[in-house]
Amino acid sequence: MLDSGNYAFSLCRILERKGYVFEVISTPCQISRGGCSYCIKFPFEYAGLVIREGALNKLYIREMYKVIPAFTKNKYERFHA
Repeated sequence: MLDSGNYAFSLCRILERKGYVFEVISTPCQISRGGCSYCIKFPFEYAGLVIREGALNKLYIREMYKVIPAFTKNKYERFHA
């Protein structure tokens, strides 16, 4: 999660220019803190890249979660870098 939807879209555009295409989605309500927000959905193996590019562009990642598929609802495990 980033501090705003604008930051999520900005980081996504930066990554796209480098050849990485990820998706900006609404933050799942189980992990959203203050109403509606947006986050970037990407494969887990790109976590280091996303953190690094965010820091280089002063778009700091507040939290990261790994999606754990479940029978009825997905579960989210906080990722500690």
